Amino acid sequence: MDFSFNANTFRDLFHNTVAEYIDAVAADEQDVNSPQNLLAAMDQAIDVMARADADSAVKKEMSAESMGLLEEKDISKIGQYTLDLLEGMVSYVQANTGEQNRDLIRLSIPVSLWVARHGGKLSQIDMLVNSLAGYANELTEQHVLADLAAVIKEVIDACDDEIRRDMEQTNMMRPWRILNLNYGIVATRSHQTELIEQAYDALIKNLPQDARQFFKEGMQQMDIIDYPDEVREVVERYNNMWGAESSLH
Repeated sequence: MDFSFNANTFRDLFHNTVAEYIDAVAADEQDVNSPQNLLAAMDQAIDVMARADADSAVKKEMSAESMGLLEEKDISKIGQYTLDLLEGMVSYVQANTGEQNRDLIRLSIPVSLWVARHGGKLSQIDMLVNSLAGYANELTEQHVLADLAAVIKEVIDACDDEIRRDMEQTNMMRPWRILNLNYGIVATRSHQTELIEQAYDALIKNLPQDARQFFKEGMQQMDIIDYPDEVREVVERYNNMWGAESSLH
């Protein structure tokens, strides 16, 4: 499964998803949050992202200085602006239908990966984490789960310092916590021991207060589900290191 950003594909998906909602209402040029204006702004944002992709391709043959490539802060701003537009459309659809459009929300994944792969930072990950969690619950094939684990790693690595400081530790549903726990779960289900070790090391670093309970519960899953011996060995090793004492919660 490819979650990468492609300007043409993204534009088509966005237009197709919102078409029925936009056709149903009259245009309001004065309202920046009207669906028509959100759509127009999104088209402009996609164009900017496409140009950045083209510049990155040329970078292989010319130096960054001569090309004047966008800096990290610019990439981060473009990505956040695009995610804000996406969230604005999600909010509009929800206000008018009473439901969240899953396909619309999941477009946060390619935008976030675009930011990560261009060296930017992510400062808002709510929609993204919900979308990744949705895929984690649906996918069953091990090689696809491995791909998803790799995507989650990219997202974690791109989160900004404010998210990484993890100040709201009393909130068990905070996106940073869910993201890292799902990384560990998805990697385990991929049955790829190298991915599992990477995810577990990240979990220990990013959520030390949750690691002990995670590995304990992982050992319980080894007994409930018939995991391969090599996976069991990894989980048991981390549980022996971190899960022997009482829970930190």
